[in-house]
Amino acid sequence: MDLRTLLMMLLIFPVAYGGIGLFLDSRRTGGAFSTRWRADSQRRSMLDLSTLVGRLALNQFILRIKGLRSSLDLLLMRAGHPFGWKAEDLLVYKEIAMAASLFVLWGCDMTEPVYWCIAPLISFWIPDLLLRSHASSRRVLMQRQLPGVVDLLALTTESGLDLLVALERILDKMKPGPLRDELQSLMQESRLGTSRRDVLERWAFRTGLSDAQSLASLVVQSEQMGSPLAAVLRNYAEDMRSRRILRAEELAGKIPVKILLPMMVFFFPIVFVIILGPVALDFFKNYK
Repeated sequence: MDLRTLLMMLLIFPVAYGGIGLFLDSRRTGGAFSTRWRADSQRRSMLDLSTLVGRLALNQFILRIKGLRSSLDLLLMRAGHPFGWKAEDLLVYKEIAMAASLFVLWGCDMTEPVYWCIAPLISFWIPDLLLRSHASSRRVLMQRQLPGVVDLLALTTESGLDLLVALERILDKMKPGPLRDELQSLMQESRLGTSRRDVLERWAFRTGLSDAQSLASLVVQSEQMGSPLAAVLRNYAEDMRSRRILRAEELAGKIPVKILLPMMVFFFPIVFVIILGPVALDFFKNYK
């Protein structure tokens, strides 16, 4: 068995493992299952495989590198733990991406040592890039929803409800989204007996939003000083709206600078050709 065949087997094995798991599960259920059930079963099979590989001594040793496990956990937490991944699972998929790049280089008969050094590093970093992009989109969605949630919290607390009770009422009416998921986690931690201060601080840390951190600090300070929470939330909601307007004005002010380079590259040359083209043609005809 040559090396190329071995690498192909290593890449095909996860797919075959998932297919065998689907077949066995379908036999147990009589062969009737939906597309969603098949996707969930395949996801469980892949998670079982990644968990098994992640428990190997080599991967556990890699995760002991200073700050690696904590950075992966933080990245997954900010991304909302997609597919139920843990740090071990993410490391396995990063290794699979690196092995796939080496297999592609081997199949293309690349002999340049630069490609063999750069391609594995880039492919090892690609899952992190995708998760950071997903985390950034989640932050944008949460930033858009947070002012409305604070307004509703101010209204409900003004009517005499406790903060957590008001938040539970709001969650029942909210549309599914990342902010709703994080607030549900906050409510679950609160039901387990965690103090309100710790719950709010963890929620603000999970979201990664500066407005969420400010909101958590204001609520904690309001409880410590005995100031009315409804007035604090109302003032903070107005402050968030004004800051959102300022951010929109700042983005609008940057547009002329950002559009200058595309205009110079794509628009101005066409205008020059249209204006100076006939003049240049007349000049060359008269010159001849």
